[in-house]
Amino acid sequence: MGRYGARWEGVLGSFLEVQLSATPWRARRALEAALAEVRRLEGVFSRHRESELTRLVRAGGGRPSGEMRQVLAWALKLQEATDGAFHPAPRHGGEALRFLGEEVEVLAPLDLDGLAKGYMADQAVAAALRAGARAALVNLGGDLARRGPGKALVGVEPPTGPDNAPPALTLTFGEGGVATSGVRHKGAHLLDPRKGTPAVGLQATVLAPSALLADGLAKALFLMGQEAGKVLAAFGARGFLFTPQGPVPVP
Repeated sequence: MGRYGARWEGVLGSFLEVQLSATPWRARRALEAALAEVRRLEGVFSRHRESELTRLVRAGGGRPSGEMRQVLAWALKLQEATDGAFHPAPRHGGEALRFLGEEVEVLAPLDLDGLAKGYMADQAVAAALRAGARAALVNLGGDLARRGPGKALVGVEPPTGPDNAPPALTLTFGEGGVATSGVRHKGAHLLDPRKGTPAVGLQATVLAPSALLADGLAKALFLMGQEAGKVLAAFGARGFLFTPQGPVPVP
C-alpha cells in the first residue's frame, strides 16, 4: 500500500488533483477513474458546453437523470433552509424549478455551479474507491472531498494577499467535504439572490459530510454570516467566516 497522486489542468476551467492510498497495481486505475468521472459529469452539469443542464434549461424542463434530480433536490432543500440565500438561479431569484412527478419544470436559467462541483468531487472519490483505492482525496478547483481511513491536513488560503501567503487556517480533514467561497480568486463575484446585489464579505469556509453540502453551505455562510450557524448545524456542518481580524468559527 502506497501513496499516489496526479494533477490535471484545464478541468472545468480549473484543475483536478487526486491523492490516494492504494496498492501499486490499482493506483493508476483509481486515478484514471476519478478523472473519467469528472469528465463524464461535466456532460451532465456544465453551463459552458452542451450538457443535460443546458438541454433542460433550453427546453424549459423534462425528465432529469437520477444524478441531475438528486442535485436539483438538494438545491431546493438548501434554498428553503437558507431562506433563499442559496439559490439554483441566483441572478433570477424567485421560483427557479419545480418537480412534477418524474419530470422537472425549469422556470429560470439554472446555475448549479454552487453545488455541482462539490457533487462531482464526491463522485470522483467514489469512483477512485470503486477502482481499488483504499482512501482518496479529490481537489476539484478548490472543492475537496475525501473518503477512507486516515486524515489529511487542509490549508485554507487567506482571502487577500500574495499567492505564496501562508495558510490562514489549517484544518484536520477526515471524511466529507471542504469548500471555500470568497473574493480571493474572482473578486466580489457572489450575488445575493435575496437582494439582487453583490454580496459583501471576504471569505467563508465550510466542512460538511459531503463536498456537495460544503459547496452550497459555503456560499450560504458567505451571504448570511453568523445567521447561517443554525443552518450549518442542521446539516452536520461547521464553518469559518473570515473577517479583517481573521477566521471566526461558525456555529
